Amino acid sequence: MPSEVELAHLGALTSADVAALDAAAAQLGVSSLQLMEIAGWQVARCAWQRLAGAADVLVVAGRGNNGGDGLVAARHLATWGCTVRARVLSDEQRLGELMAAHVASARGNGVSVEVSADPGDIGAQAETATLIVDALLGTGLREPAREPLATAIRALNASDAAVLSVDVPSGLDATSGKAYEPCVAAVATCTLTAMKAGLWERSGRRHAGEIWVGDIGMPVAAWRSCGLVAPQAVAGGVLVPIPSATSP
Repeated sequence: MPSEVELAHLGALTSADVAALDAAAAQLGVSSLQLMEIAGWQVARCAWQRLAGAADVLVVAGRGNNGGDGLVAARHLATWGCTVRARVLSDEQRLGELMAAHVASARGNGVSVEVSADPGDIGAQAETATLIVDALLGTGLREPAREPLATAIRALNASDAAVLSVDVPSGLDATSGKAYEPCVAAVATCTLTAMKAGLWERSGRRHAGEIWVGDIGMPVAAWRSCGLVAPQAVAGGVLVPIPSATSP
């Protein structure tokens, strides 16, 4: 378990905390679109540090906010010279307005985006990637992933490519750290705003790999209105590294 110093510096948000902060930010005029742009930029920065230069990247995204973060990251990585393909696991007509806008933006800026609910080709697409960005499921998960997401998660785990998860590995409960079956086994996770409570747990650390905590500019007033304290070390646009857990 984390020490009091670690909690003060990095936080331990539950899934309910994340939802409350997002809602409070929206009431203050800071939209999901604005926060998603910064979140995706932080994910792209984390990916870039792991790649150490332009490479082939596959972003596998769901149709929720986690997927939006992944598509923003895809756009930035393409801008920085990477060859980026994005696979959104959904029927196009089921995409919400925000997600549809991110698909259009990514396509307009050099990302090859395919939207399909059929996960059958994800394993083949992963074979040529240097890095896979897992943006399938985020902090709202409270039960095992359903199809077709479960098949996609298994395909990522079967790949030889390194997997970077957005916020939490898909299939992990952000509050308890429980890894449902299946759950992505990431080499690294870029978690946003603050550490998630579940990432402090042994199972969470084991599935997350090396963790980076990224500041996305959550307003101070949002923290206060939710009765939460902003983590001291997650400020100034930083990416704070936390080494992989060594315990089995």
